[in-house]
Amino acid sequence: MLTARGGIAIVTGIFVLVFGFSTANYFLVLLGVMLTMASVVSMPYFTLSANFEGVEVTRTLDKEKVFAEEFVHVTVKVTNKSRMRIDRLEVEDGYPEVFTLVLGENKISTRLDPGDEIKFSYILQCRKRGVHRIGPIKLVMKDRMGMVFEEQEIPSYTEILVYPSYKDVRKLEALGAKRVLSRLFGVHRTRQKGIGVEFFGLRDYFPMDDFRRIDWKATARTGDLIVREFESERNIKVMLLLDCSISMGGGLPDNTKLDFAIRAAVMLAKVALERKDEVGLAAFSDKVYQYVPPKPGKDYFYKILEALAFVEPAGGTHMKESVEWVIKRSPRRMLYVLISDLEGDVNDIVEAVKLIRAHRNHLLVLSPFGPWFEVYPDALSPVDRALAEAISEELLEFRRKVSDELARMDVKVIDVGPDDFLPAIVSQYLNAKRRGIALR
Repeated sequence: MLTARGGIAIVTGIFVLVFGFSTANYFLVLLGVMLTMASVVSMPYFTLSANFEGVEVTRTLDKEKVFAEEFVHVTVKVTNKSRMRIDRLEVEDGYPEVFTLVLGENKISTRLDPGDEIKFSYILQCRKRGVHRIGPIKLVMKDRMGMVFEEQEIPSYTEILVYPSYKDVRKLEALGAKRVLSRLFGVHRTRQKGIGVEFFGLRDYFPMDDFRRIDWKATARTGDLIVREFESERNIKVMLLLDCSISMGGGLPDNTKLDFAIRAAVMLAKVALERKDEVGLAAFSDKVYQYVPPKPGKDYFYKILEALAFVEPAGGTHMKESVEWVIKRSPRRMLYVLISDLEGDVNDIVEAVKLIRAHRNHLLVLSPFGPWFEVYPDALSPVDRALAEAISEELLEFRRKVSDELARMDVKVIDVGPDDFLPAIVSQYLNAKRRGIALR
């Protein structure tokens, strides 16, 4: 095929040829013929000689699992395994649109002699959770003059798993050495009699722990911060019920109700697993799409992250069926943490909660309120603001109805927005743990 340069050469050649004939200038006629034939004659020869089979392209990533907003280094190696020189070779490595190229170039133009190899690399920022594919690879060969070209696409892909963002946990860990941690999220230690103050053992310090409960003797022996653990803190099972129905996708881009719900789930899983609790996950809408049975262990955190990476808003809400499915697989008593906007059928929600309570499980309900995740009121016109307020009132009335129904079963609905989502879920968990709820 002709390049832009080849097309210009032919058009220019024809123009010079016609002008040469009209002025009887044989030099211009000869020049026009040469310009025209340079592209036309070389095209079939180049097409036959272009050999993509002799070009080997490989791609390597420095890591194939990464947290959202983090970076991956991609290296591409190009080798000419043929016996012919490639005068001009362009290589372009494709990547997902939701990734951002932050350093380097994902393409190169070079000449390769027989046996030569060349490498180029670039760095991508992985902005969206999920499984993504880097690729394909596009090859373009051009002749020495750059008049004609042949191209081929190599269906070479490398999968990369992007976990939900770790930034919230990282911020918490960065505060680990500060004494103010015991006052984070409004949680404070109070004196209790009986089971709440009976010494159980020692464990590693985690940023959410009360600084006053550090065992300094054990810390001096090990060189790491060690805290005392009490009976009311140990051995609870936590099951995260995450509503991923289509309504949970409401909100600003990359800051939807579901995005914040996943961030809250990541935070709670990290804190609970660090405290040696068992944590499980069920992401559902019209059915359960992701399920991780409750288990302990810090390494289990990545199992939950991997499941959350695949969660996307879709489908309606069949909460009762989903809860029934989970309970059949996790019949033992535990602490259920339901994260849902509660915008489904009221009877379905009530029946799901009845089912959880009937099995003697404790239930926490955190509900993101849709209008709090939409555009800021100051950015709306007076008409749009009035409409938004009317919708908010209608939703509030519906939520009051749901909350009243659940309150009859001794279940409190905690309304959350972007600012208090994470503090609310952690503080509710810590309060439940302190009270010894769902001890196994």
